[in-house]
Amino acid sequence: MARKRKLDTEKFKRILEEEKARLEKHIRRLDDRASGRDPLNRDMAARDFDELGGDAALDTAEREQVAAIGENLRDILAAVNNALEKIEKDTYGICDRCHKNIPKARLEFLPYATMCAKCREELSA
Repeated sequence: MARKRKLDTEKFKRILEEEKARLEKHIRRLDDRASGRDPLNRDMAARDFDELGGDAALDTAEREQVAAIGENLRDILAAVNNALEKIEKDTYGICDRCHKNIPKARLEFLPYATMCAKCREELSA
């Protein structure tokens, strides 16, 4: 196992908590939009369907797109929560696969990374 290096985990914890709050806000907005609870979207949708030629298929496609974006954001949120747990367990910055240190530059670019770039690439291949 790689020797544990000193990381500024408080810095990464702040970054991850800010990202978590941002993601949760976007997910709530998307959920409101998809369910019709978003007043702006609801009013616009009502106007669209009051007009001749309102397109239900377009509305369905938009809802599917919003759902896909929401799913992607939930996946990222899960990764952020996982990284916050790793900070609490003092395992943050260690690759889940090879158990070596994840380079600091990678963590600065992707603070919720759980693998070094080499292991991630090998898994994606």
